[in-house]
Amino acid sequence: MAASSSSTERKWRITVLISGSGSNLQALLNATQLPPSDPRSLSHCAITSVLSSRSDAYGLTRARTFPASPTPAEAFPLLRWKKQPGNEGKTRQDWELDLAAKIRATRPDVVVLAGWMLILGEQFLQHLVRDWDEESTGASSDLSSSQAPAPPSVDPTGASLGFGLPTPGSSPYASSLVNPSDTLKGRPIPIINLHPALPGQFPGAHAIKDAWDAFNTPSASALRSSTSDASATLETLDAPVTAPNDAAADAQAEAGGRRITHTGLMVHRVIPLLDAGAPVVVREVPLVEGESLEGLEERIHAVEHEAIVEAVGEVVRLVKRGEWWEGVDGPGEGEAGSSASRV
Repeated sequence: MAASSSSTERKWRITVLISGSGSNLQALLNATQLPPSDPRSLSHCAITSVLSSRSDAYGLTRARTFPASPTPAEAFPLLRWKKQPGNEGKTRQDWELDLAAKIRATRPDVVVLAGWMLILGEQFLQHLVRDWDEESTGASSDLSSSQAPAPPSVDPTGASLGFGLPTPGSSPYASSLVNPSDTLKGRPIPIINLHPALPGQFPGAHAIKDAWDAFNTPSASALRSSTSDASATLETLDAPVTAPNDAAADAQAEAGGRRITHTGLMVHRVIPLLDAGAPVVVREVPLVEGESLEGLEERIHAVEHEAIVEAVGEVVRLVKRGEWWEGVDGPGEGEAGSSASRV
C-alpha cells in the first residue's frame, strides 16, 4: 500500500555485498544513524542484510556487531558452496543464481556492491528481479510469506541472512507505482557498484595501481599494466592530443607529458559490461608528484566513504518515483542522474 499522512513510511531496504574489510559498508551503516538534517544522512534507509564472497571478510563482523542495529550477515563463498552436497558438478553460473535468490529473499529496494571483488554475469542480473508484492514488504512479522525459500547458508559459522531486518511501515514509493496495482513487481532490482576509477578508465581489480602507474610512467616509455583492459586504456591515453585552445595546450605542456593528472572513482549502475554502467556519482582525485601507491589508495578510500553514501541517497531518490527504470532496455541498463565533483 502507498504511504499516507496518517502512517509511517518504512525505511528503504538496502542489501550490501562485500568481499573485504567493509569500510564502505561501515560508512553506510554510520550514515543511517545521522539525523535527517545532516546532508549525509541515510536515516530513511536501513542496511537490512549483508552478503560476503569471503568467509574471513571483516565486514561481516562490522555488520553483526553494529551497535545501533546488528545486521544479519552471511558469507556465501563460491568454493565452499561447490563443496556442499548436491552441488557437485554445478557451475559458477549456478552459484550466481543461488546468490540472486538469496538477495531476492531479502526484498531489497537497492543492492550495493561495496568492495565486492567477483564479476557477476548477465544471467545473475536477469534473475535480480523483484518477485514479491510491495504491500507485504513492510510486514514486521514474516517477510518470507508467498516467497520461495532462499538457498541454505554455507557460512562456516552457521550464520544466515534469513530475510533481513524487518522494516515495518507503509510503502515509501510513489502511489502511482503501487496503486491500484503493484507495477514494481517484475522490475529489475536497482544494483550499483563502487569502482575506484573515472568513467571509461581502468576497469578491473587493479584500477588504483593502473592509474598510479599511468601517472608515474612518462608517456614515451613502455608500460606493462596489471590488466589487459588497462593496457587498452593506456594506448588510448598515449594517442596524440589536439588541444582545442592555447589554455589547453599550456595545461598539457605543464603536465610534462603525463598520461593522466587525475584519477578518481565512480558509483555506477551494474550492467553486463565490466565497470561500464552509467555513473550515479563521480569524484575526481588529483594525482600528486612523489606520492606512494599506498598514499593514493588511502586518499581514494577516504573519498569512497563519502561517495557511496551520496550514491545510495541519489538512487533512492530516483527509485522513489520510478525514474530509475526510465529508458531501461534490459537488466541493469539505462541512464541515471549523475553528480560530479573534484576533490
